[in-house]
Amino acid sequence: MDDILGSFDLGSGRSVHVAALARDTLAGSGAEHLGHQGYFLFESSDVPGEKGINVLGKAASFEAAMRLVDVLKLT
Repeated sequence: MDDILGSFDLGSGRSVHVAALARDTLAGSGAEHLGHQGYFLFESSDVPGEKGINVLGKAASFEAAMRLVDVLKLT
C-alpha cells in the first residue's frame, strides 16, 4: 500500500481501506484487470486462512476516493 487515504476497522481481524496499491499487490489479489494506477477500495484480513486483501472496487478519481473516505467515516 503506497498511499493510504483512509482505513476503517470492521472488527474480527478485518479492515476496509482506500489506497493506492502496488502492481504486484493488484496482481496477487486477482484485480490486475482494474489497471495499476489510481485508488482502490479493498478489505484486508488477518484471520488465519483468509489473510490477504480482497479488492472491492476502484475509485474513478482522487476526488471520488476522498468521497469514499468521507462516506466510510460516517459508519
